[in-house]
Amino acid sequence: MRPKKRWYDGHPKLSELLESLNPIRGRRRNNIISGIMEIIKQRAPALFDRYVLDFPLNIKRRRWYDRDPYLWLIINGLKYGNKQLLTAVTTYLQENIGKKKSNRNPTCARKG
Repeated sequence: MRPKKRWYDGHPKLSELLESLNPIRGRRRNNIISGIMEIIKQRAPALFDRYVLDFPLNIKRRRWYDRDPYLWLIINGLKYGNKQLLTAVTTYLQENIGKKKSNRNPTCARKG
């Protein structure tokens, strides 16, 4: 049986970067998550309000990010993001995943 495809599998680089968050823990993960949230606030401030009722709440689906409410919110919210938002998040993750310390203020992804 073929596994169900996740929405972000259609975005290979973003998919790879989101999966690379799985082993990251503590302050580093929190800083990266805060950076993504800041990008969403800047570029798509109504994203969560508009789509939160469409997010999956099936208790039997337990992907690694389902255990972290902030990651769950971000990953499910990005599903509804436009190309520019997904590109900004991908760029932010590319610039911050490999670093030992993450920048909480994602200036690299600001409009401008």
